[in-house]
Amino acid sequence: MSDGGGRIPGDKAPFFKDAMRPGTEVPGYLSAGGAKLWDWAGSPRALRWARCLVVALSVLFVGLFLWAAVKRMLYPFEVEWIESGMLVSVLRILHGQGLYVAPTLDYVPYLYTPLYLYVAAVVTKVVGTAGHGYLAMRLVSTVATLGSAVVIYALVKLETERRVAAIAAAGLYMACYAVVDGFYDIGRVDSLFVLLLLLALLLQRRGYPVVAALVWVLAFQTKQTVLPLAVLILLAEWQRPRRMVAAIATFAVVAAASVVWMNHATGGWYGFYIFGVARGLPLVLRQAVLYVPLLVVGPMAAAWAVIVTAAIVARVRLERVMFYLVVSVALLGGVWFVEAHKGASGNSLMPVYAWIAVLFGVSLARLLELAEESGSPRLALAVLLAAAVQLVAMIYNPGRFVPPPDAVDRSQQFVDRLRALPGDVYVLNHSYDAVLAGKQPLAEGEALGAVLDAKLGSTSEALRTQFDAAIAEHRYSAVVVDRHEPMGADWKFGVAYPLEISSGLENYRYLTSQPQWFLLPCDADAALVQTVTREDSVESRTGCGAVGR
Repeated sequence: MSDGGGRIPGDKAPFFKDAMRPGTEVPGYLSAGGAKLWDWAGSPRALRWARCLVVALSVLFVGLFLWAAVKRMLYPFEVEWIESGMLVSVLRILHGQGLYVAPTLDYVPYLYTPLYLYVAAVVTKVVGTAGHGYLAMRLVSTVATLGSAVVIYALVKLETERRVAAIAAAGLYMACYAVVDGFYDIGRVDSLFVLLLLLALLLQRRGYPVVAALVWVLAFQTKQTVLPLAVLILLAEWQRPRRMVAAIATFAVVAAASVVWMNHATGGWYGFYIFGVARGLPLVLRQAVLYVPLLVVGPMAAAWAVIVTAAIVARVRLERVMFYLVVSVALLGGVWFVEAHKGASGNSLMPVYAWIAVLFGVSLARLLELAEESGSPRLALAVLLAAAVQLVAMIYNPGRFVPPPDAVDRSQQFVDRLRALPGDVYVLNHSYDAVLAGKQPLAEGEALGAVLDAKLGSTSEALRTQFDAAIAEHRYSAVVVDRHEPMGADWKFGVAYPLEISSGLENYRYLTSQPQWFLLPCDADAALVQTVTREDSVESRTGCGAVGR
């Protein structure tokens, strides 16, 4: 690793010149074949092959990602359940409707700051919705993911001047596509957030902390969880106090101004959702305990071995690695806090995996430098093979993230059944499916549940009263849910809508969650029941006093 001015020697330095001279002694215990292998392991050819292997694996992961991303980009239905509500939010922007408004059963925003939604709205105006509404959102996320890989490469290259280490770091991040269950290219805020976070780190590391502070504000307006992390990371400039103070002041003033402006423009509802509701999410102890062993270390054990080894053997002063220590503590601790609360999923870990990739690349370069200094080509080969082992272990089948061939027909049949139902239908977590069916979109269950769970005085109480009344009065001809009693038993759909008919989408595991049950009142007439029933549907009248097929 380097400090602000110095850099690790590059690949152009003489490499193991003395160690590979003719006549190098071979250990006596090796057989003839083993001796040949030992000689080959110390040759320049072996190192070239190892470098090529690492680069090829890294490029492979870019290809796997693009193959899945392009196929999913062209798919006209959701590939992740939050996508639906995000698209409805984008459509509200395009139609001039407020994004942050008082919560009602018709609409409740997600607890995200708005930059991604506005970027997606701009791209939607450019590409249109002729193909399908999700295209622009997925395009933004896909481009942002590729941009993140480029910035990771640039960060490692800046520090080390070793291209193979920089390529390996970018490859490791792309390999995490499967680890985060395909979140890189879906229509959510996270990929743009990671790109902005990495850009801020790169600008700060290049000596532009004030410019980095402005990018931190953009990251904050994409996902507010970065707010305390940005301040902590800017403190890494403590060796240059004037620049540090200027950067923190810039971030504080611009971020505060953006919050004040958004609050004023939304009548205070921006702050209600971004700070009030998010603060009310409950802690989940299991997620808090298993965060490090299961989610941080588990998927990348070999990469962590490289990082820890480099940290142990590296002979550098503390001030030279302060930036890495501060960012590591900030990101690992901040994401732990998010992951420990209800509602967190694989997307929360994307910034951590991006930073682990940077640490991996810098550590890989450091170990290669030490191997060069010690005149040990076999050590360099071992380091490169450790990187290759990590990448090989993460190879995945991209087809598991792509909808099966019959998915469009099955999803269209589901939409057709929604369209055939009379009046409003509450599709709890798939509101854009209701839009496709010509129905009024209603509040997403995840967003609605967050306001109810937060118990924020009269606002939460009024929303609860509206919800209970709507369900008790059978305001909707049917309710569509992903599982029985979603979001907790207090939803009580089973009391007012106990007749359950399966949707036929329960086996689509490329979705994180999918609509599985039509819920109807017990006295629903036969024509209404027939509207939502397929040949393979399962019907249950348990709550109505009898059990059907």
